Amino acid sequence: MKILLVTLLIAAGMFSFMILLDLQMGIVKRGIIWKVINPFRVMETAEYIIILLFLLFFIIGSVGSYLKKRLSNQSSN
Repeated sequence: MKILLVTLLIAAGMFSFMILLDLQMGIVKRGIIWKVINPFRVMETAEYIIILLFLLFFIIGSVGSYLKKRLSNQSSN
C-alpha cells in the first residue's frame, strides 16, 4: 500500500510541476491539460525514435538474458 501511495504522490507532484511550467510559458489552459494527459501527442519524430530505441534495447537485453539462462541450464544438465 505504501508503494502505491508514494507512486501516486510522485505522479501528482510531477503533473503539478508540468502544469506550472506550462502556465509560466504562457500556454493556453486547455492545451496544458491535454498535453499532461496525453504526452505522446506533442512529441516530435526524433523523440519517437529515441523511445523506440530504448524499448528495443530493453527487449534485446531481456531476450538475451533469457537465452543465456536457458543455454546455461541445458549445458549443466
